Amino acid sequence: MEDVYNTKSIREDVIPKDSEEIWAVGSVDEANAFLGLAKVSSRGKTREILEYVQKKMFYVGAEVSSGNRMIFERDVAEISRMIEEVIRDVSLPNSFVVLEQNTTTALLSVARTVVRRAERWLVRLHRDGKIGSDAIRWINKLSYLLYILTLYELGGEYEVVRFEERD
Repeated sequence: MEDVYNTKSIREDVIPKDSEEIWAVGSVDEANAFLGLAKVSSRGKTREILEYVQKKMFYVGAEVSSGNRMIFERDVAEISRMIEEVIRDVSLPNSFVVLEQNTTTALLSVARTVVRRAERWLVRLHRDGKIGSDAIRWINKLSYLLYILTLYELGGEYEVVRFEERD
């Protein structure tokens, strides 16, 4: 009879399908799918960067699945360099803004939020000693890079959220 409650990890360990590792791998995989959606909707610099980070997300997933370090300081430095490159061409808002103005910016926003969920799972695994801290640092930078890419795609045209004063 088929075991519907457990699965085998990349290490060939049998683990529950609702384990923290499987939730983390699933979140990384889901984030990567949304990165792919944003990628096929984008062009130029944004698409080039998304092609790179989408492939790098497989390393994050492999680290979560295997327990072997796959993301290192050099990867964190590379994504930090990308942020610095893009941020030069971006006007940073000083208030809350509605980022979702077209298909690409909406997909980038969804990808960013799913990446942040994956990051929370990675933090939990790191706390339990199952993954390295560079994977967390890298995915944290990725969520910021996606925010910056969204602003880049908007070209400075975004809707500022104005809060009404309340009595």
